[in-house]
Amino acid sequence: MKQNSLRAGFVIVALFAFSGALSGLGHDGWYSTNTALAASPQEKAEARNYLNQVTASLRSVDTAYASGNAAEAQTKFDEARSNWNKVAPVISAREQQLLFDSLGSKLKDGAPAAQVKSTVSGMLEELREDIARELR
Repeated sequence: MKQNSLRAGFVIVALFAFSGALSGLGHDGWYSTNTALAASPQEKAEARNYLNQVTASLRSVDTAYASGNAAEAQTKFDEARSNWNKVAPVISAREQQLLFDSLGSKLKDGAPAAQVKSTVSGMLEELREDIARELR
């Protein structure tokens, strides 16, 4: 189990490193950061509210899954993704979308709770540090 947790950690680190390498591509690359720069203060405020809901839902995913309630974890994940889809157009955060995809797969496949916790922790850290900064 410890090896699987370590492997999941390496995958998350690799995703962050890969996304960091891509973030410098700018408007000539795969995606642009112009959307985040063009967001109005009102759009950013609304996105911050949705971001708070995403964070709360992700914490609930972790709690529900760890207690063995996979159905509730899936419901909270769907709620988090729905709110995330309201935040994403305001910012440039492709790596967070990849992490949502990864978490969704883990929930669907019945991954060990430690892997789900690791993914959720990485997502919350990314939301807290990078995404929140972008919405200021």
